[in-house]
Amino acid sequence: MPLTFEQFIEQAIKILNLNLCGYKIKRVQRRTDSLMRRHNINDYEQCIKLLKTDRTFKEAYLNHFTINTSEFFRNPGNFAYLKEKILPGLFVQKNKVNIWSAPCSNGSEPYTVALILAELNYTAKQYRILGSDIDTGILDRARRGVYGYNNLENVPDNLLNKYFINIDPVNRKYRLTEEIIEQVTLEKKDLINESFSNNWDLILSRNFFIYLTNEIKEMLCHKFAAALRPGGYFFLGNTEFIFNPEQYNLKKVYSSFYQKSD
Repeated sequence: MPLTFEQFIEQAIKILNLNLCGYKIKRVQRRTDSLMRRHNINDYEQCIKLLKTDRTFKEAYLNHFTINTSEFFRNPGNFAYLKEKILPGLFVQKNKVNIWSAPCSNGSEPYTVALILAELNYTAKQYRILGSDIDTGILDRARRGVYGYNNLENVPDNLLNKYFINIDPVNRKYRLTEEIIEQVTLEKKDLINESFSNNWDLILSRNFFIYLTNEIKEMLCHKFAAALRPGGYFFLGNTEFIFNPEQYNLKKVYSSFYQKSD
């Protein structure tokens, strides 16, 4: 009898040491099936065998499974609020502001924050930006800082000309300047299974919760809230909401922004 997807998941969780049950099951199956088609894998049993024996395929599965879409200044109105209200207030309170993008995907969002801080004339000594993601392939892309124009459509022309180099005019490819790339530290991290460090002033976790089960979202809300310092901010995507934020010691202060109570 062929291996069912449910049986595949039970075995894959042990092999990958990844809590796949935390993600919406239909999404997990769609991503798995699409990768199997790409590699001409006929069934889940063959897929499990490759996960056990082929290190390259195992890495490809992890990288394919994770979320890799992001863009600069996604939802510009929210980033305008971040620039005008949130960040200046944080720098009034602290000599050094700690900012975490989790997951950071291709680096668009932590680099967007770095662009904003550069335009506000804050120096690298005044802040720390960390980006975390489980996908090593997407982290390598983030470190290179090369983007297609589809990732940059919301970048104002003055910032595009100032902080990006057009390296391929035909295909509209741009490379971020080293000045900005150097402001962001990138790391591999499993947000569901690993512990978090504390005392963050601003955490961006945008368009991640929409892929997760309610149980995992609740667990992550507790983890992210605990990682914030009192008065710190949690920045979600435009379509994401925290119901009863008070249970996490959070209060909604603006669209997609939640602040931890003192």
